[in-house]
Amino acid sequence: MPPSVVRFFVLACAITWPCQLPFLLQQWGAPIPVDVATAPLVLGAIGPSVAAAVCAWKEGGRGGLSGLLSPRRAPAGWAWAPLALCMPAMLHLAGLALLALAGGSMPATLLYAPVTPEQRGIAFLAPLGEELGFRGYALRRLLPARGPVLASLLVGAGWTLWHLPTMCLPGVPWWSWVLGPLFITSLSVLMTALHIRSGGSLLVAIAAHLGIHLDNVSRAHLSGDGAAPLLVTTIVAVAAAAVAARRMRAWEPAAAVAAAAGAA
Repeated sequence: MPPSVVRFFVLACAITWPCQLPFLLQQWGAPIPVDVATAPLVLGAIGPSVAAAVCAWKEGGRGGLSGLLSPRRAPAGWAWAPLALCMPAMLHLAGLALLALAGGSMPATLLYAPVTPEQRGIAFLAPLGEELGFRGYALRRLLPARGPVLASLLVGAGWTLWHLPTMCLPGVPWWSWVLGPLFITSLSVLMTALHIRSGGSLLVAIAAHLGIHLDNVSRAHLSGDGAAPLLVTTIVAVAAAAVAARRMRAWEPAAAVAAAAGAA
């Protein structure tokens, strides 16, 4: 892995994890006031984008930072944004169809939309706070060096690791520790495929991430629906990612173009 990407992942976790620690401890019963515990969460949510900006500045100064923040992200590829936005719900609904065909009992909730102010806030903050880093910085540097499949897996591993504190919150079931990394990594592969086909559009990555929060199947246990929704959605996501990975092996030139478009 390129040293610049290693620095990015380390810095992203170094920013986010300490910001999430007071809230994590407070949720586990530590006598920390709610305001003190929640105040750093906004900074933690944008940790990857902050880390990307710092790393880009270190690499190229003002030019590197302006290149990272440039809005010129393959406008012709923006037509892929609606598909990206709907992709998480499509995976979920396909999983529910699979569950119905297998004779399983359907969950009470069809889609897990954000319902609380906190959930709505993170639904719109997370895509901006994460995608400039994970897809806008890390993926674009990994694509030329590692190819689309390995780059997707590496970003998926880093993306999973970055989420580690939220997986340690009380009430998170054991199956989330098994299915969560598989689901996140599968999404990483699918988002890389969309990234390449859109010519490196950051807007497409943001749309896909927003779609994840608009139907966040990882919250199924909070609705009392158990493991089935996340399980069947993960099965479909893994299958779709396997198909995408196979197709991406023939996309090496397009991956190089997508990476170059992001660096322009």
